[in-house]
Amino acid sequence: MKLTAPRVTALAASAFIGCALLTGCSSSDDDASADCSIVEEGLDPDITQEQIDFACDLTADPLPQDEATAMIEDAGYDWRIGVIDGEPQAVTMDYRIDRLTLTVDDGLVTDGMWG
Repeated sequence: MKLTAPRVTALAASAFIGCALLTGCSSSDDDASADCSIVEEGLDPDITQEQIDFACDLTADPLPQDEATAMIEDAGYDWRIGVIDGEPQAVTMDYRIDRLTLTVDDGLVTDGMWG
């Protein structure tokens, strides 16, 4: 499959945002609270601070998949599973700002990436 410029851009943006989320949501032993502020220039401007905070709160303490997906749906967002127990799942390459792509380990949601 040949990737066109918009698809490559969307894919690169998704990867960058995912890395930014992981970096922004990590906490050190010195600071137990998650730092979910958008500090990097160049992040997708359509991703709101509210979305970043939601994803960080959702994954701060791993939740069972059914509880996490219910929370996502209650907040009005869509979701899909991107990784199960370390195995990448087949997903479409479309970029949707209102959808979380989840990582599930042993039935618990451990990560979420917008797009």
